[in-house]
Amino acid sequence: MKKILVPVDGSAASKKAFEEAVSIAKKYGSEVTLISVVEIESDVAYTEMGIAISGEYAGVRDTLIKIKEESADKLLDTMIKSADCTGITVGKLVRVGSAHPEIVDAACQGKYDLIVMGHRGLNPVKRFFIGSVAKRVIEDAPCSVLIVKE
Repeated sequence: MKKILVPVDGSAASKKAFEEAVSIAKKYGSEVTLISVVEIESDVAYTEMGIAISGEYAGVRDTLIKIKEESADKLLDTMIKSADCTGITVGKLVRVGSAHPEIVDAACQGKYDLIVMGHRGLNPVKRFFIGSVAKRVIEDAPCSVLIVKE
C-alpha cells in the first residue's frame, strides 16, 4: 500500500480520515495525497442568488470558482500543517467538478492503492437528494476504500 488518497471538505469526518491515513502511512511507508473538490454551481443557483450569468457578469462564475480553489488550497495547507506528518510525504490536489467523479478519476489517474474518507461531509441536503459521496466512491473506486467514522 504505497499511495493513499484522502478526500477532504473541512468536515470533522474528513479531518478524522486524514488522521487515520497518516497513521496508516507511517505504519506502511505510504505517501498521502489530500484532494479537495470545488463543486460548480449551476446557472440556476447563480440566478437564485440574484446574479445574472450573461453580459457583464459572465466572469462571475470563474471568479467564484477561483476564490473557492484558493480557499480549498488553504484548507489543505492548514490540514497538512496541523497533522504530525513526520516521516511521510503528503501532497495535495484541488479539482473542480462534482466530488464523486473527481475523486474516482483522481484515484484512477494517480494509481492509488487506498482511499480513506469520512462517512459524512458538510452537505446534508445534497446527501439527502443524491446520496452520499462516500457511498458512490465505494461503488466506483478502482481501489479499496476505508470509511472512517467520527
